[in-house]
Amino acid sequence: MKKSLRQNALAYRTQLAGDEIPALGREISKSLLTLLQTFKPCTVGLFYPTQGEPDILCIMGNSLLEKFEWALPVCCESPTGPVLGFAQFAQGQELEPGRYNIAVPKTKNWVQPDVLLIPCVAFHRNGARLGYGAGWYDRTLNSLTTKPLTVGVAYAKTELLDNFAEPHDQLLDHVVTEQAVITCSRP
Repeated sequence: MKKSLRQNALAYRTQLAGDEIPALGREISKSLLTLLQTFKPCTVGLFYPTQGEPDILCIMGNSLLEKFEWALPVCCESPTGPVLGFAQFAQGQELEPGRYNIAVPKTKNWVQPDVLLIPCVAFHRNGARLGYGAGWYDRTLNSLTTKPLTVGVAYAKTELLDNFAEPHDQLLDHVVTEQAVITCSRP
């Protein structure tokens, strides 16, 4: 079931015109700014956009969030298997290709995010999220002793009406789209 849902949501991304992705990213960033302002300054785990994901990195330069610190995920090996580590990140910092050729900070100063922004291929309002199917975020969240607040970042048209959550899925606390900030309701 998840495979076909994922394929349909990814197909939506491929039909977006070249200028739609940046425009949607700017709208999502506005919604994200609204949500982040409700938190005290903290460390926020971002993501470097790939495969048509919304580019929300512009929020780093917003003066309303100047006391926030930022981090990018880095694929790492651990004794329990592959997980994401989070390296401090600042505007203008040098990046290098990481696993899957996704940009990561060249200098890795490891931090634990208080808030984690997670890209979604698709989502459900109960907090279920579809990624690419490799389980990186689920494994990472499951391995942390202190779980960060999780915020899914998605296009509104990728919201699914059918609840596809499975017992191993780590549910999101919020989802931010270009249309809304959604506080997830647990089943």
